[in-house]
Amino acid sequence: MTSSADIQKFILGVPQIVPESRCFECRICCRFPDTEEVQIPYWSETEAAWVHDKDKAGTWFKPVPGTVSLEPKLVRCGEAGYRCPAFEDETRRCTIHSLKPLDCRLYPFVVARHPSSDERVLVMDTKCPYIQEHTGDPELAAYAAHLADYLSTPVAAAYLETNPKLAGPFWPEYASVASLPGLSGERNPPAAEDAPHPALKPWSMELKGELLAALRLCPHDFSGYTAASLLGWSDLIPVWWASIGGAFCLFSGRAGSLFMPLPPLAGRIDAGMLHEAWEILKTANQGGATSRIEGVEPSRMEPFEKAGFTMKPGESEYLYSTRDLIRLSGDRYRSQRGSINRLKKNLVGSELRTRPFRGSDAAECLRLYTRWAIRKQSRTEDRYERALVRDGLFFHRRLMLDAGALGLVGQVAEVGGRVVGYTLGGAVSDRVFCVFLEIAEPEVPGVSQFLFREFCRTQEACPEINAMGDSGLAGLHQAKMGYHPSGFARVYTAAA
Repeated sequence: MTSSADIQKFILGVPQIVPESRCFECRICCRFPDTEEVQIPYWSETEAAWVHDKDKAGTWFKPVPGTVSLEPKLVRCGEAGYRCPAFEDETRRCTIHSLKPLDCRLYPFVVARHPSSDERVLVMDTKCPYIQEHTGDPELAAYAAHLADYLSTPVAAAYLETNPKLAGPFWPEYASVASLPGLSGERNPPAAEDAPHPALKPWSMELKGELLAALRLCPHDFSGYTAASLLGWSDLIPVWWASIGGAFCLFSGRAGSLFMPLPPLAGRIDAGMLHEAWEILKTANQGGATSRIEGVEPSRMEPFEKAGFTMKPGESEYLYSTRDLIRLSGDRYRSQRGSINRLKKNLVGSELRTRPFRGSDAAECLRLYTRWAIRKQSRTEDRYERALVRDGLFFHRRLMLDAGALGLVGQVAEVGGRVVGYTLGGAVSDRVFCVFLEIAEPEVPGVSQFLFREFCRTQEACPEINAMGDSGLAGLHQAKMGYHPSGFARVYTAAA
C-alpha cells in the first residue's frame, strides 16, 4: 500500500525544467480571467494538509462534488480577474512554493483525459511562454520523456486515485506528449453489461484464433484485415463481436457511434447477414448517420450493391515491390539513397545498425515517440494532425506491448547503442507484408529511409509491402509517392 509519505516524496520529487526566475516574470500562471471553465490546479486532501499553517482559517479550498479532490477558492484581484489564494499578486510570488501541489509542479505539462476515452495523457500547454520559446529543443523533449516515465509509476497511479480531478479536460491548445496508463499493458476490457447492443459480446484475446481463421478465409491486401489493425486501437475504442449467419462480425466504437471496421468475415457474404448486422448498427446508433461498414474490398462489393447499400471510396493504402524497396536502384530512388549515404557519412566513427525489436525496447521506443511527437506538433496548428499524433501514442504502445500475440515483428535502429528509430509490421497475406508503424529520431536525418530499407530486407520473401495510407495529409502523400508505389489496396465504405 502506498503511504502518504510515499506520495509526498513523489510529489516533491517532480523534476522541474522552467527556471524559477522565469516563473516570477510570467503574468499567466496562478491568475484566471473568470471562475468558470478555467484550468485551475486541483489539490488532494494530503496536499491541502501541508499548507495548514498558511490556511489557518480553512478558507482556501472547497470540495469538488462526486470526488475527493479539492478546488481552490479563487480570489478577486481587481480588473485582472482572479488569483489562486496562495498567490501574492503584488510580489508575483507563490506563498507556498516549496509545498505547491503536483498540478502546479507539473506545469507547463498537464495530465489530461483523452477526448474519447478514460485514458490519461501527458500534454504540454502551448500558452506557456517558455514552451513557445523552447518547443523544438531536444532538452525539452528529453525532459518530457523523463516526466512521462515518472508519472507511470505505481505511486503516481495511487496519487491519481486520491486526486482524480488532476486529469482534466483536453483543451485545444494542448499538445500531446505521452500516454499514462503505465507500461504494464493492463487495461480494463469492456464489460458485457456495457455492450451497445444485446447481440454484441466484448472482445477478448481468447477469441484470437477464431478471428485469425476468419481473416484467412479470403486473400487480402488491405491492412485492416489483420489482428494488429483491428485490436491496436482497443485502448481508445472498445471492440465487440457477434456471430451473424455463421460470419464472424466485429464492431467498434461506443453507443451512438458504433461501426463495423470490416464486413462480415465469411467465405461468402449474403444479404441476410448484411441486413442483420446493419440492424444492430441502427439500433445502437439510434438511427444515426454514423452507421457504416468499412474495409469492403472491390472483390466483395457485389453483395452490398445487390442488398441496396451505397458504396463510397475509403482511404487507399500504398503497395510497393519489396525488391524495389530493398534495391533502391535507378534515378527514381536517388533521393532515398542520398539520405542513407548522408546518414552514414555524418555518423562516421559511430556504430549504426539495426536489430530485431524486443519487448524490453517498448519504454525506450515510447520515449522516442515522445520526442518525435513534440517536434511534430510544434510544426502544425492543424487540430486533425495533432489528434493523429495524440492517438498514435496508444496505437504504438499497444502494438509494442502485444507484438507477439498480434504476430508482429520489428526492427530497431541504433547509433552507438542508442535507439534512434523503430518499426513494426506483420503479414496481411502470403504475398503482402504491412509496415504498421515507424518512428525515427528527428535529430538524426536519414534514419527513416535507412530503417525502412533494412526492415524490407527482412521480408525479402514477401513480394509486396503495404505502407498503409496517408490520412489525407499532403506531406505524407508526397513522401509515400516518392517511393513509387506499384499499386494501391483500395477499399470502400458501405452505408444504407
